[in-house]
Amino acid sequence: MIRSITLQNFKSFGTLQRVPLEPITVLVGPNNSGKSSFMTVGRFVSNLVVGQGQDAVMQEGDSHFLFHRPYIHAPKHGENLALGWETDLGSTYILELSRSSRVGAIPSFEEISASEADLNIRFRYPNDFIVRGVQTQNSTGDLAPALRFVVAGEDRRMLGFWQPLAHSRMVKLSLRSLRADSEVVPEPKLTPEGAGLAAVLGLWRGSRPEKVEELESFLQKCLPEVRNALVRPAPTPGHQRLWLRQRDGEEFDAEHLSDGVLCFTALTMHAIEAGPGQIIFIEEPEHSIHPRRLRELVDLLKELTLAKKCQFVIATHSPVLLNAFRDEPEAIVLFRRSETGTRVNRLQDIPLLREALTSAPPGELLESGFFNQDF
Repeated sequence: MIRSITLQNFKSFGTLQRVPLEPITVLVGPNNSGKSSFMTVGRFVSNLVVGQGQDAVMQEGDSHFLFHRPYIHAPKHGENLALGWETDLGSTYILELSRSSRVGAIPSFEEISASEADLNIRFRYPNDFIVRGVQTQNSTGDLAPALRFVVAGEDRRMLGFWQPLAHSRMVKLSLRSLRADSEVVPEPKLTPEGAGLAAVLGLWRGSRPEKVEELESFLQKCLPEVRNALVRPAPTPGHQRLWLRQRDGEEFDAEHLSDGVLCFTALTMHAIEAGPGQIIFIEEPEHSIHPRRLRELVDLLKELTLAKKCQFVIATHSPVLLNAFRDEPEAIVLFRRSETGTRVNRLQDIPLLREALTSAPPGELLESGFFNQDF
């Protein structure tokens, strides 16, 4: 499990900030406070592992958006973008990206220092980015193979550093993607937007029937009218479509299901798909979902963290979802903007908020605007 993630000069983050993480962590704060920036951390690290450094940077909107803007125009917080995380074993890893002062520099490899325990290695890219990391083998010029070496488990000592974020997933549902038919592919995956529901359910029906049973059992519990989740060929050749069968025998496909039922089904499938030790970032799950269903979804996530030792990070503006953690204030993290970028604090670490939580639930404090004060 990841205990915390630290960020400096990453998107909305300027000065170094530590974001503490629990099995389930709930992020709250005004719009434009940095929650969405934080939710992309796992995606950025995953893209570094599976691709090239430049591809990972471009996925975040290029360096102009990846690096904290005050840093680009007038360095105030140090010269590097820093991204680090601490595991439950107490190990810490820090990845640093900095701009090269040599415009158009030729890609090269430079060993900064070496010790008996590890090597501090610098990777220089043609796009003038430098990526530093702790590695145990020499590598020349490309970070991706080195990171894949770690994630593959050939170096067990380093595996715990990379695996949680490198295998993380982001969920930000789009109704358009949810209603789209799924292309039949050998290894279908759920996308962050929710595309691929039917293909993944078809895979589960063929090789993972226990997942289908878990999905239908939860849907039947929370949506009494639902009986089965089905997959059928779509009108377009090579595509599949999701259907839900009701207890009265009526069937509705993804095009005609209500927004709430469709979103709830997709979130449930994303949660069930979480693997042991994986961290899932869920952006505003409250859209279109009934408040009671939202509380039941939180209950499912809590069960999964115990069963699979996975983690969930939820960014929300929902008082209902927040109140589900009234007895776990350590799980709620407040994001705010300042002149030096995003600031991060757990609610219980702010004396005034800690006192307020003794007389009012966090959802009520959110609705009243209490969190917007300058603590």
